[in-house]
Amino acid sequence: MAEFNLIEESWIPCIDLNGQRVEYGIRETFLKAHELQEICDDSPLVTVAIHRLLLAILYRVYEGPSDMSAWKVLLKTGCFKEIGIKKYLDAYQKRFYLLDDKMPFFQMAELETKKAVSVTRLATECVSGNNATLFDHSGDEKDAEWTLSQAAKQLIACQSFALGFGRSGDAKINKVNETLPYSADAIALRGMNIWLQGKTLFDTLTINLVPTNDDSLPPWEIGNPHKNRDRQKGKKKITVSSAGIVDRFTWQSRLIRFLPENGALSRMFFTQGRSADKSPGDPMKVYRKSKVEGISALSLSSSKAAWRDANSIFMIPAAQSDERRPECFNLIVKARLEGMIPTEKQFVAHVVGLASAPQKAGKFLLWRHDRLPISVALLDDSNLIERLGQLLQKAEQAAIELNQRTRRIAILYLSPDAEKPDGRKPDKDEVTRVADVMDPRPSYWARMERHFIALLQNLPNDWDETDSGWKPDEQQSATNAWREQVKTEAKQALGESIRSLGTTARAIQAVARVRTDFNDNDLVPLPQKKDKAKRKMKGGKKK
Repeated sequence: MAEFNLIEESWIPCIDLNGQRVEYGIRETFLKAHELQEICDDSPLVTVAIHRLLLAILYRVYEGPSDMSAWKVLLKTGCFKEIGIKKYLDAYQKRFYLLDDKMPFFQMAELETKKAVSVTRLATECVSGNNATLFDHSGDEKDAEWTLSQAAKQLIACQSFALGFGRSGDAKINKVNETLPYSADAIALRGMNIWLQGKTLFDTLTINLVPTNDDSLPPWEIGNPHKNRDRQKGKKKITVSSAGIVDRFTWQSRLIRFLPENGALSRMFFTQGRSADKSPGDPMKVYRKSKVEGISALSLSSSKAAWRDANSIFMIPAAQSDERRPECFNLIVKARLEGMIPTEKQFVAHVVGLASAPQKAGKFLLWRHDRLPISVALLDDSNLIERLGQLLQKAEQAAIELNQRTRRIAILYLSPDAEKPDGRKPDKDEVTRVADVMDPRPSYWARMERHFIALLQNLPNDWDETDSGWKPDEQQSATNAWREQVKTEAKQALGESIRSLGTTARAIQAVARVRTDFNDNDLVPLPQKKDKAKRKMKGGKKK
């Protein structure tokens, strides 16, 4: 049985230059890339996974590009030439069948497990296994019928984003019983996944196809595509590290075998495949140094949007640092220096990630797909990125001030004499409850996002290219506008939250004792108090 070839069948969701949704197979997606705006699925995880798959194929088609000269030749063509695409895809077409008796795409034909599970296990955002989300009502025990197109998309996404921390159990591989290690996170799960979008899909794929001499192979070019899977030897788990970018982009985090029925898919065999390599080698990720984990991928926070971490995402690492930012940023800067891309050109940075519950690595709370407009000038200038970080810090400080004022209002509302020396202090839990109901910060941050988009676009205008310095203060329109917007939106958000207390005398009196306007001093972080232990170590006890 050989059915549904991913090269020829339509399954990749795209948007054409007229804004219409269309679907193509791998071949047509490449050949029409200059006529398409972007790849866009309802699930951001599918969108990321398809980009990674297509980039892996392009790395093999072009055997690189190995350097900037080869990359410039590709960029100038304006489209992917049919001869190269056809030659490569034709050579491996038989390995792209979703349903095949010997080598089904991204699956293991010889896999059997004790129990078949629902295909919904493929979708990380669905309720399945040890994962439970708030708004999904699917599950392992419920029958689902997926089309082959739907299954192809979710299969690829699962190999990139499967959630770990569950027991794999035993499996039979090539009719031999094996005990498999506990399931582990997939290769793209932890940390943000970031890429730049150009005017067309051709531009997008090209500006993310970072020149490399990578010689790693995708599974469809390997005789045994599962040779690098995890193995259990006694109590020890044996894993295999990444061999390169193509290896990372086509990682098989799970062993899977679809069990088709009447042209649709409901059940499958599913177990642990290959544990993620967490070393800093993924070109789509940001790697930063922390005291706890050392160099690790910068993760999405469940409590804030990605744009609030923009300075960390865009930051240019020091020359000798192990920290990294997405390689597409560095490629764009190199292209600008060689006159390939103008300084004022704008791109869209896509940021996709999953946020886990604190202290619960095996449970995620949400996924997010943010789009940030960004100019080449900002990516190439540490002064602009530093200023961006400073301005974001002012917004964060305003949020801290909002929280402090809200808690003070809650205290005075519950106990009007709380601030008197002999006044009654309200219960802390009750204060938190009232403050949480009032909390103005969600509204504040939601309002600030549109201002941040404008800041990204306009901040380079505050820099004087001629003098290589900042313009006079009064001419820094983007910087000044941001400060005013922070103060205005903070005041507006606090005013709205106060109204939730009502108009009783007690509420009015509590609010009257707390300042509701904001000034420049409110945006300046307070000096941090020195740790007592450190002070003693430094100066000792004063006699």
